[in-house]
Amino acid sequence: MEGNDALMMSTVLIWIAGAWGAGQIARWAALPPLVGYLTAGALFAANGLGDSQHWLEIPSEIGVELLLFAVGLKMNPRSIFRFDVAFGTLLHLMLSACILALALTQDLSIEMKIALALTLGFSSTVVAAKGLEARREIRAFHGRLSISILVLQDLVAVTLLAVGGDSAPSPFALGLLAIPLVAPLLRKGLEKLSPEPELHLLVGVLLALVLGAQLFKAVGVSGELGALVMGMVFANHPVAKGIANYLWGVRELLLIAFFLRVGMQVPLDLQIVMDALPLLLLLPLKLAVLFALLVLIRLRAYTAFLMSITLFSYSEFALIVAAAWADSGLIPSTVLPIIAVAVTLSFVISAPLNRFAHELYERYEGFLGRLERTDRHPDEQPLTLGGAHVLVIGMGRIGTAVFDSLTEDGEKVVGIDADPGKLESHRQAGRRVVFADAEDPGFWNHLRFGRLEAVVLTMPEPESQCWATHRLRDRGFEGVIAVSTRSRHTVTRVKEAGADLIYDAHDAAGLGLGKAVLTCLGDERLDNPEPR
Repeated sequence: MEGNDALMMSTVLIWIAGAWGAGQIARWAALPPLVGYLTAGALFAANGLGDSQHWLEIPSEIGVELLLFAVGLKMNPRSIFRFDVAFGTLLHLMLSACILALALTQDLSIEMKIALALTLGFSSTVVAAKGLEARREIRAFHGRLSISILVLQDLVAVTLLAVGGDSAPSPFALGLLAIPLVAPLLRKGLEKLSPEPELHLLVGVLLALVLGAQLFKAVGVSGELGALVMGMVFANHPVAKGIANYLWGVRELLLIAFFLRVGMQVPLDLQIVMDALPLLLLLPLKLAVLFALLVLIRLRAYTAFLMSITLFSYSEFALIVAAAWADSGLIPSTVLPIIAVAVTLSFVISAPLNRFAHELYERYEGFLGRLERTDRHPDEQPLTLGGAHVLVIGMGRIGTAVFDSLTEDGEKVVGIDADPGKLESHRQAGRRVVFADAEDPGFWNHLRFGRLEAVVLTMPEPESQCWATHRLRDRGFEGVIAVSTRSRHTVTRVKEAGADLIYDAHDAAGLGLGKAVLTCLGDERLDNPEPR
């Protein structure tokens, strides 16, 4: 192994070991691992182990693009583009730019202050997507609206880069408008794939990086936006979930490179941190402005709060723009480290906020709820259960099977799910399924039990199951609460929360298979009654 290759290998191994150690410490401190990765990156740079050779640049870029492709696979394009949200997004960017410009005390023209502040008005696509994915809320109402805001911000970002002289979209970028026309052909071609997992993995990488990111970059548009759009092209495709699962481990490893690289751009200089402090102190104001605008367009406080938390941080895009403008001489080079510190520390602050978003809302629900408008958004009308006797929460495979089984036995059943994409297929199958988020305190506060005798919880997250069970008992529900769990460790927690019946999904599958085998054996023995 040549000297440079040996140096690269040893450096990368040190980075991996350091990232693992810092991530583990962060977990012990009840913080998301990315806080550890950012901290490790800053410590590496301070001790001469920074990425001076730009070895992390390509892996981190690919990791972000794969993440956004996976997010796109879970989105329905028709459900995220809304006029009211677009208006609110643009107004939020303008108001944020005016506010944040006041915190930029450097020697800049007022035009450059506003332009740079506009980039800080953006939210981190990576942090937002990671937070939504960790909470399994990408398809929830607030998750879809958050993604739509990020998409709109990306479109504004293209314009800013062009103004800054970094890159202007090519006239050929108009050809991207033809993607919806060729999408059916692409989806049809994907159906011809071999079912081999490793081939799905390679196809996912090619779709995200070639047809998505590289195609968009070739015409001067953000590669991240390209990966997201290409993911949405294949959303709800039969193999989409498999591709996302196969990509998961690869992109998670590469995203560590992204957070390490961001952390390495943070100089451990007290004066620079102090210069960045005004920008950090304005983060709560940025959140408050977004929350107010979302409530103004008639979203409920719960939805507006979760979206504001998801979009709390500054964006890595601000670093890209600041670096491009510094290279072009539009801003002093001394501004770049200040932006780097502000962006990185916003990631550190945002990560635990995203993790405990529901707990924070529950604590301040009384105050936030008073800020809602009395006329609700059309997508957030109050839920009614009618005369149902059984409520099934979580209409995935297990929930659907429970629903059908109870319906066949003559019970009046209603199902709810936070994924609007599932509702139409259930309704076409004749099931009464309505949209609601079981982790929304407002849902439980407005729910009227009526003739409800039993609730079946089939959500996959143990935290959600415990939360829902607590809320049912706190609201005085005295009927049966049945829980389908996938982990033996969940049984005690759900039982203590007040569940009556806990059903292990894996045990149930084994019992069902055993009964099916016995049924088959019984049929064969009746047909061939030979002595054993």
